[in-house]
Amino acid sequence: MSTLKAAAARRDITPECPVEMRGSFSRRLAERVNDPLYARVLWLDDGAERAALVTCDLIAVTREMLEGCRAALADRLGLAARQVFLVGTHTHSAPKVEPPYSEAVVPKIVEAVEQAAADAAPATVRTARALVYGISFNRRAWLDDGSVSMYFGYQSQDLVLLDGPVDPILGLFVFEFEDGGRPPIVLANYSLHACTAGGAALSADYPAAFEQALREHLRQPLHLQFTQAPCGNVNHCDLSQPRAEQPLGILRWRVGAALAEAAARALGDARPIDPTPVRTVSRRRTLACRPWSEDDLEAARKVDVYDRSTWGGGFLEAARKRRILCCHRWGGERALEVQALRFGQGALAFMPGEDYVEAAIRIKKESPLYPHTYAVELSGDDISYVPTREAFPRGGYTVVSCRFEPGCGEALADEASPPSPRPPAEVALLYYRRVWSAATRRRSGWPRSGPGGGPPAEVWSVLLASRSKTMISI
Repeated sequence: MSTLKAAAARRDITPECPVEMRGSFSRRLAERVNDPLYARVLWLDDGAERAALVTCDLIAVTREMLEGCRAALADRLGLAARQVFLVGTHTHSAPKVEPPYSEAVVPKIVEAVEQAAADAAPATVRTARALVYGISFNRRAWLDDGSVSMYFGYQSQDLVLLDGPVDPILGLFVFEFEDGGRPPIVLANYSLHACTAGGAALSADYPAAFEQALREHLRQPLHLQFTQAPCGNVNHCDLSQPRAEQPLGILRWRVGAALAEAAARALGDARPIDPTPVRTVSRRRTLACRPWSEDDLEAARKVDVYDRSTWGGGFLEAARKRRILCCHRWGGERALEVQALRFGQGALAFMPGEDYVEAAIRIKKESPLYPHTYAVELSGDDISYVPTREAFPRGGYTVVSCRFEPGCGEALADEASPPSPRPPAEVALLYYRRVWSAATRRRSGWPRSGPGGGPPAEVWSVLLASRSKTMISI
C-alpha cells in the first residue's frame, strides 16, 4: 500500500483598506481589517498522484485566477490542470474579485502550493462527522400570498413554510503526522453562507472564528482547511427569533464556536481510514444561458446596480438585468468544470457556483465512497446561483439571478455523481458497510478501521469490482 504525504501552507491575501466589498446591491466599503484573509493550501501526494486544494477567503474565485494558478504550477511543479483545485469560502466581507487585486493573489497562491509541496510528510487520516443544528436555515420561504422568496421576516405571520432542507452535517478529515512536531490539518465541510461578520471591515467570517475556537478546544495549533458545501439557499437567519438577538459580528463567533465545539467532540471519536490512493479528475459540461431579447439587453445596459433609479423596477428586476449582461458577455453559453478529489476512502466533489444544498445531499447519498464524500461549491468559476429544477417555477432572487436554463443544478450534479439507480453491487456494498459497521460496534471481529468499518478487504474488492466508472470511484 502506498503512503500518503500531506502538508499545509497559507498566504495572507488581505488588501489594503479602504476597498470595495461584494455581496450586496448597495456599495460597501471596508475601512479596516477585522481579521486577515488567507489562501490556504492542502497538498496530497501518494507517490503516483498529487493534488493541491486551495481555499481562498473570498466570496468567489474566477476562472482567470484558476487558469493563472494552473499555468504557473504546471511550469514550476509539473502539475496537470486536474490536480489543481481552487475554491472560495464565500465570505461576504472580502474585496471584489477583479483585477488588479485578483491578479495579485495568484502568485501568492502559487508560493503557498510550492511551500506545501516541499514540506510534505507521511500522514495518516481519520474522519468524523457531527450534527450541528441551530445555525443554518433554508432561506427560501413560502409566504401566505403564495409567493416564494428569500425572506427576512423575523417572527412573521406571513411565513407558511420553508422551501427546502438544510444539511446540518459537519464533515471532518484530520491529517496527522508521524512527526509529532507538525500540527494536524483539519479538512472541514459545512453548508452555510459566510455572511455573519457584517460591518465595514474585512473578515474571513465564521471559518476563521471556527479555526481559532477549535485550536482553543483542542489546546494545540492546527491548520483548518474549510470548504463550503453547497448553500445557495441556506443562510444564518433564524426567523423564529427576533432579529435583535442575531447581531452580525457576534453571530460570527457564535457560529464558529458551535462548529468548533462539535468538531472537537467528534474528533475525539474519529475513525482511521485508508488515505490512498490519491486520484483527481475533471469533467466539463456546457450549459446554455437563459434567453434574452435585444430590447432586454438594451435596457440592461442602462442599469447601475448601485443606483436604484436605473433599475426599471424592484430588486428582482435589477438582478434579472444583471443576469442578462452576464449571459451576453458569455455568448449565450458557458463551459463549466466539475472536479473530484479522492484520498483513499475520502472524497470531495467540486462544482462551480452557489449550488443549492440539495446538490450536496444528492452527491452524498449516491457516492460510491459513501459515507465519506462531501460536495464543495464555488470551485474555479464565478457563475452565481445554481438552483434545482423544482425551484424555477417558484421564482425568487436566486432563481432570477441564475444564468442558466432549468436543470442546470441537476446537470452539474450528474457530472459529480454516479448514475442512479445504483448497480446491484453498489447496493450490496452500501448494505454490507452499514450492517457490518454497526456490528463491529457491538462485538469484536472485522476491524472498525476498515473501509467504513465494513467487510474484510477480499469482500470489499469483490463488491467494488463491478462498480460503474464515476467521478469519485476512480
